[in-house]
Order: sequence, then C-alpha cells, then structure tokens
Amino acid sequence: MFRFLVLFATIILSQGVANATVWDDVNTWSPEWEARYSEWVYNEWQADFFSRKTLPNGQSNPYYGLRADCADTVYSMRIIFSFENKLPFVIKDPTASNRTITNKMARWKGQDERSRIRNFLVYIYNVASTASLPADTYPVALNRAAVKSGGMMTTTQKNHHSWTIKQILPIGVPHFVYNSVVGANSSSELKERKSWPNPGWVFEGNFSASSHAGFKYWKPAAYVLRPAWEVPGYSEEQYKIPLGKWNSTVQKKLALRTETDDQMIQRLLATVCEGLAGRVPAVNDALNYSKSNLKCMDYPVYDTYSTPNRDRRVFDDFLDLRRAYRELLDVNGGNELSPLLKGQLDKIFPAINSSAQVETQRMPVSNIDSFSTCTTSYAPQKAMDLAEFKRRLFAGLISNNPHDALEYRWGELRGPSQRAKLCRSWDHWSPNLTAE
Repeated sequence: MFRFLVLFATIILSQGVANATVWDDVNTWSPEWEARYSEWVYNEWQADFFSRKTLPNGQSNPYYGLRADCADTVYSMRIIFSFENKLPFVIKDPTASNRTITNKMARWKGQDERSRIRNFLVYIYNVASTASLPADTYPVALNRAAVKSGGMMTTTQKNHHSWTIKQILPIGVPHFVYNSVVGANSSSELKERKSWPNPGWVFEGNFSASSHAGFKYWKPAAYVLRPAWEVPGYSEEQYKIPLGKWNSTVQKKLALRTETDDQMIQRLLATVCEGLAGRVPAVNDALNYSKSNLKCMDYPVYDTYSTPNRDRRVFDDFLDLRRAYRELLDVNGGNELSPLLKGQLDKIFPAINSSAQVETQRMPVSNIDSFSTCTTSYAPQKAMDLAEFKRRLFAGLISNNPHDALEYRWGELRGPSQRAKLCRSWDHWSPNLTAE
C-alpha cells in the first residue's frame, strides 16, 4: 500500500511539474527542424491565422481571437511552431539584462495546455516589441537559403515596424504577412503584402548593421545573449548596396525568374489597393475610440490610432506604381498591358509624363466609372476609387491625426480640425511630391 501511495504521488508530482511549464521541449532545433519550420510558415501562416474559428480539419482554432501587432505577429510565428512541435523557444528578456524568457516559464502552473500557450503569447505581446527584436535576431546574407519563409524584415526604431516572411516569390519579391498597431476595436485578421517597402523608410536614419533593420532571422538559443555578429550566418551584405538600388538589386539576387510587365503592374496595383482597404478599419478604430474619449490623447494612445507610417507607405507604393508604369510607357508604350488596365492606370496617373507635383495640381476629382479600380466604402454611403484616394493623398488632404473627424481623415475637408488644433500631435506626415 505504501509503495502504491509513493508511486501515485510520484505520478501526480511529475504531472504537476509538466503542467508548470508552458510546454516541455522534447525536440531540438536543427537544420532539419528549421526546414520544417520554413515549410510550415509557407503552408500554414495565413492572414486568417488568428481570425478563423475552425481549422481545415474541423477542429476549433486554439489561437482564435488573439490580436497581434507587427512585432507580436513575428514572435507568434516562432512561438506557435515551437509549441506545436515541442521545440525550445528562447528570447532575451527585454525587462532584464543577461536573462532569457523561455517555454519553461512556470507562472501558469495548473492551467490546461491551451490556456498556458495563449497566456504565454499574450505575455510576450506585453513585454516584447520591435525594440526587442534586434536582441533575438541577426542580419542574413542575400540568398534564398537565408532570406526565407519564417524570417522577417524590420525597420529602424524610428519607424518601428516589422513583417514576417511567408515566402520569397519566384520573381524575388517577398510575400509578407504582418499587422500594424492594435487598437481597442481591431480585428484578429492579419494583412498581406507582395511587394517591396520603400528602403528609404525601412532604413530611415541609419543604413548600417547597427540600425537592426533589413532581412533578419532568429538567433539559435545558444546565441541569444551574445552579439549578433557571433551568430553563424551573420552577414552585412544588405548594408553595402546603394540605397537607391536596394530593392532592384536584392530582387535580382533572390529571383528564380522574371515577371511580365502585366504581372508587375498587377502586383503593385494590388499593394496600393490593400493600402486603401486596410486604412478603413484603422481609421474606424480611431473614430470609435474618439466617440467615447473626448480628451486629448497622450502619446501612447495617439501612436496607436494615428496613421503617419501607414499613409507614408501607401504614398510610397503609389510612387513605385507610377515609376513602373512610366518606365513601361518609355520602353514599349505599355503594349503588354490590357486596355482596361491601361485605362485604370491613366485614370490614377492622368499626367504620367509630368512630375508628381504637376500631376497633383492638374488632377481633377475622380468619380466612380468603368475605369475605377479598388472602389472602397470608407463610411456609410461614402466610397471612392483608387484614383480619388490618390488625388486626396497627394494633395495633402488625407489626415493621419486621430484627433480629426472622419471628414478630415479621408480628405473631404482640409485639416487640421478645431480639436486637432487644440490637442498636441506627434509624427505628422505629409506627402513629399519631389520624392520621385
């Protein structure tokens, strides 16, 4: 009887110890596991990863409803694969020097496994950020073995943004899955982008390895508390490319084939369209917050609900599309493009052979017609196509200030509004029409 009680107590104790950790790692990271991780990201890492209620096999999604900002999304990708395959997860503790955070954390002892992993993710969301990513990652060489599914791209801290790499397309362009800041009413849906961000924005303020910007990958656990340059595979190759040729040079290094004119324009057009469509919930989140919070926002709240980086990114994307279209017209008159696509582009860029500044001065109000593309409803009974959004954005009518009302946020009226005049603002952005 005594031996039975001892055995029973041992079993209970061992179960308690197991339940004390977020998960027990039974496997070890290796080149084979890294390859399986990349394959998992390529196949499973979708924009609806957190927003779908059920999985393809019919089971409930254990991560449903989690809301992740840009850095949270990056960390989630690595944490979830590690958890599901019982691999170790180790990052530098952002709150203490020379200490790590791992899956051995025991603060959720006694909870079931699903609760422990969700609580661990939320904990990481609260302590980690784009500021902590440099300690957990290192810059990689510019080849498809190093720039791959499961890696990431980050900006300097001035712009504090990051993207996860779902894949590098055969044309050498990254397919990102990412998110921006998360407000009170943000959904769990992530975003996708199949195009280059502006390298001037990515590396703004510091185009060197010390910027911690560019293509990165996860440090092995043994190197988390060591300098990035000690990690095998560390490379400063991406910082030696002229910034003005960064995108085209890196794309050539990563490409397996070239894309047609039509494919390139369609890809760039889709990116700009996502910029318009994705702005709607971001602005609505700010407007909903303002309805019940009439006081001036402090910096953290303002930073959550303002859109200077989002608006600058879509402006840069418009310029990329404009340059690409003008180059095609110069080379072959745009002969590879369909008449419909060419008509859509001519509506968005009605003075393509002039400067962006001259085009903006001449561009009329754009009504919705047969050549409209990406027609988007931004409020009840209010919609605009991509050409009208471009007109308002380039004219400086679109407000990124969350103190402004809808009419100012969407450029129906030129701001600042009275409230915006009375409240302090930060990080104002306006279009630089000489940037092309």
